[in-house]
Amino acid sequence: KPLPCARQMSLRLPECREDFGPITEWSPVKQYSRAYFYHLLEVRELLATMLLVHHNVHAYRELFAAIQDHIQRGTFRRFAAWFLRTQTGPPPPEAERPQGPAAKRRKT
Repeated sequence: KPLPCARQMSLRLPECREDFGPITEWSPVKQYSRAYFYHLLEVRELLATMLLVHHNVHAYRELFAAIQDHIQRGTFRRFAAWFLRTQTGPPPPEAERPQGPAAKRRKT
């Protein structure tokens, strides 16, 4: 069973605005497009967080199942080398990093 890609993606990038493809082919929330995630994140809709948590938990579950399998088969070092070579990269540029929520204004 292939391991889902673990690379970081930013759904706040302008190119996601009109990308109607799924977040990934293996995601449990693949029925929602990147454009929809972009919209949900733009309007700070709680559903975005809920769907992304579901996606991320699935990815972690698959990753740890693969780790456990490789430990049992004695191939963990090879798996770790593959993972570090193909699934990691430099952090996204400052402009792509999500900004924190805007400060709430108090009513006076």
